[in-house]
Amino acid sequence: MELQLKCRPNGKFNIMCLGDLHENVDTDSPLGKARAEDMAKLINTALDRLRPDLVVLMGDTCTDCTNNGPEVFRDVVTRVTQPMVARGIPFAFIMGNHEHDDHHEEMIVKTYESIPGCLIFNDDPSITGCLNYYLIVQRSDAESPAFNLWFLDSNNLCEDEAISVYDWVHEDQIAWYERKAAELKALNGGKPLPAVLFQHIPVPEEYNAMRPMKPWELYQSVKGHAHWSTCRYVAKEGMMRGYLGEGPCAPCRNSGQFESWKRTGDIRAAIFGHDHLNDFTCTVDGITMGQCKTAGFRCYTDGCQSSVRMVTLDENRPDKVETEIYRFKHDFGLKSQSLGPIQRRINDKQSFVLNVSVRAAAALAAVTFGAAAAAQIKKRISEK
Repeated sequence: MELQLKCRPNGKFNIMCLGDLHENVDTDSPLGKARAEDMAKLINTALDRLRPDLVVLMGDTCTDCTNNGPEVFRDVVTRVTQPMVARGIPFAFIMGNHEHDDHHEEMIVKTYESIPGCLIFNDDPSITGCLNYYLIVQRSDAESPAFNLWFLDSNNLCEDEAISVYDWVHEDQIAWYERKAAELKALNGGKPLPAVLFQHIPVPEEYNAMRPMKPWELYQSVKGHAHWSTCRYVAKEGMMRGYLGEGPCAPCRNSGQFESWKRTGDIRAAIFGHDHLNDFTCTVDGITMGQCKTAGFRCYTDGCQSSVRMVTLDENRPDKVETEIYRFKHDFGLKSQSLGPIQRRINDKQSFVLNVSVRAAAALAAVTFGAAAAAQIKKRISEK
């Protein structure tokens, strides 16, 4: 779709990020309907109060429905994107790992492309991934570019789990990024065009903002993911703000993507999804990295902490990227229909433990008493 992104008269450009919605077809059951309505309530409220110029769907957006056929999938995508379409707000989309699960990438891309206001395109089909592209944000006078926005496909699982659980941005994708950045630099008078990058799976360098916990820090620590799982971590002093709820689920193999950003010199900030609990920001080697927790109510952090992330660019301060988290309950004062009284009050880590306990209790009941008893246990606990 041909649509020019442009800074406002005051020089600012506002981007809203929606992380890991995991929306699906279930709007018929009472709980499924309530979860869909809570998600819509958060998105609609955020759009009206924060007034973004662009929305970015951070991957794992509509899952567990691609095998239901293109018409059913389109219905789910249409429902998720309706708040943006109704307000005429353009939106971008990046592939999450779960968009690759059932190998329906072509259908997924075509469906999003058909929605009014969607800006996606695949810039180079010959490289790894199926959705690598960039969007230029023009200055307020529309005479020259102010910023570039990168959108990369961080792929799915690694074929060899002994190397890494998750895949990574591959070398040919990095070469494409460097080549395009050089072209934009030449068009920008030989200076790197300030840029923000959006992708689903974070880079390993987020662990550079963390350190191994000390014994008395156990309660506030998180277990590292995969390659880092032998240690528990806390944020390094002064390097992180926001909520560190789980070890970043980055690929264990470092493909050199972060070093490429430093070499190329255009990336001011990188925004990720994937980790449903985390909403922290950190700065490593001058590059700001921000995590988007889920903006939905279907995945494992389904408490009232669901949130959106705002990213604000300013053509008058091109090297400065501002970013803030806005939460369902704390910032917008919204009330959940899908959560019971206990889940409305607990934090993400407590919610995660509760959900794991529910699954464990249901599994034990299924083995001991049968499926009906397991279903009853899940229902009783979910009402708490």
